[in-house]
Amino acid sequence: MNRLLDTSKRRLLPVIICLCILMISVVTVSLADRVERRYALRLDFSFNAVTTQSEHATRVMRSLPYPVKAYSLATPGMEDQALLGLLDRLASLTDKFSYVQTSLVRDPLLVNTLSSSLEDEQVSADCLVLRCEHTGRTRVLSAYDYLSQEFDIQSQSFALTGLSYEKSIVEALLYLTMDSVPRIRILDGHGELTANDTAYMESFLKSHHFEVSRVNLLAGETLSPDELLMILSPQRDLLDSELASIHAFTAAGGNALITSDYNDPDSLPNFDALYRQMGFERKSGIVVAESADVNAYIDNPLFLTPYMNMTEPTAALIGAGQVRLRLPGARAFDIAAQTDSTIVDPLLTSGLAYLKPVARAEVSLAHEQGEEEGQFYLSLLSDYAFPDGTRARAMIIGNSAILVDSWLHEVTYGAQFLLHLVNHLSTQQPVRLDIAPKALVREQLSISHPWVVNAVLIALPLASIALALPVLIKRRRR
Repeated sequence: MNRLLDTSKRRLLPVIICLCILMISVVTVSLADRVERRYALRLDFSFNAVTTQSEHATRVMRSLPYPVKAYSLATPGMEDQALLGLLDRLASLTDKFSYVQTSLVRDPLLVNTLSSSLEDEQVSADCLVLRCEHTGRTRVLSAYDYLSQEFDIQSQSFALTGLSYEKSIVEALLYLTMDSVPRIRILDGHGELTANDTAYMESFLKSHHFEVSRVNLLAGETLSPDELLMILSPQRDLLDSELASIHAFTAAGGNALITSDYNDPDSLPNFDALYRQMGFERKSGIVVAESADVNAYIDNPLFLTPYMNMTEPTAALIGAGQVRLRLPGARAFDIAAQTDSTIVDPLLTSGLAYLKPVARAEVSLAHEQGEEEGQFYLSLLSDYAFPDGTRARAMIIGNSAILVDSWLHEVTYGAQFLLHLVNHLSTQQPVRLDIAPKALVREQLSISHPWVVNAVLIALPLASIALALPVLIKRRRR
């Protein structure tokens, strides 16, 4: 009996040892995987190191004031491994950021769980949803948000130039956790551009972390001087009470961005009084380019290509060569009588042109006697002061399409122009990080001394033959 027990024990012992080794291996691998994820120990072998974060990202992540939860939604089997690798690294930097990987197939009610109203976000099957419960803000990023592009003059279109995973995600985290974000209010109630007209512009500004909403002063809504007011091509004049409200807004340091198209009413006394206070004077008519000045228009003398002047908000655009704009029909402006407290700079200037009454332009575009000619201001920027020393800024442009039209943003630098102006006029710090995108293309292998490589490639087989010959000869002699 004892011999039988001893035999059973001897048989069970290897099984028990194997089970113990297996359990220890599973626990060790699990702990190693956790440690690897927690501290992002995996080396970055991703394409062009897109999952390696910069010092900017590290500082932002370690200073997040509130927790943020991210949901990486992806079609099963189509997960973006570069995105997941970066999320791992970001999560390892702070306990206030975490993410889960899921899909709408597995969790179709996730959108309702996140928020009952994602007004400006479009949740798709493949996107990244970031949510901060403390501020109540949500940001949705798609694959398009991870691409940077530049205008290619030869092909006359934008070309993809880089991958901006890090910049897009970290800027979104900044936006979600800020106590106060830059806000833009669009004036309503005077026949201005409708919500449909401005839908693309609003979506673009929201994607760059601005809160955009409309304001109707007649409905009792108010303005705050820390908001940027947009006045987009009104067709009816302000009431005196509304003018007083906007005066109070600007007197408290509120800034404004204004558009006035060539076919807008020329007589808007209260609006014009407001514009004159800012240093702007509207001119009647439409700007027509002189046919001889071929650099001032494209195809049609009404389709202007303005010259961009060096100012604080346009300096970066000029330095980067992002000056190509198109204005399909434009109004001109004069600088109102300036004082020591008002500084007005031209932003955009036409080439050689003349002003034609809008009614006459429908009959003929030819230059007629008596029409004012020369170069005209198509956009102005002002900085003006009030008696108490408070300063305010304003910008006016004679064409609204360059700001709101998606096609013009695709074929010109209208989007960059809008963003730089809004950042300049906003009284709050814009959400913008100086994180360079990763290169989109692989650099070609460069060999400084190709003859060395060729010599090695030739020498290796010759050396093998030289070493093998003595052995072969000795065997043959046997």
